[in-house]
Amino acid sequence: MSFLEKMKAAQAEAVQPVDPWRLRLERVRGKIGFDGLERISTQTLMDVLEVPQRDRTAGTFRHLSTLMTELGWTAVRVRDFTRGGYKEQVRGYVRANRH
Repeated sequence: MSFLEKMKAAQAEAVQPVDPWRLRLERVRGKIGFDGLERISTQTLMDVLEVPQRDRTAGTFRHLSTLMTELGWTAVRVRDFTRGGYKEQVRGYVRANRH
């Protein structure tokens, strides 16, 4: 690799901005279940990211899904209690517990 190619590669790496959500999501911790897996709901993540209800669109959820996958989480759907106390399908993420 020539000197100019190395310089162009270094500039390309330096220009890429860090996603502001990623910094918050790296620190997120879910509830550890009886099976040792860590879980968190999508709605809880949206609350952590302070996304208003009207901005919780399909594109927003796709962006969240991409970031969570990069951070080692897997998307899941389970039947659980919602905030209102009703049992229905809840979407979220799961990963192996990190001690």
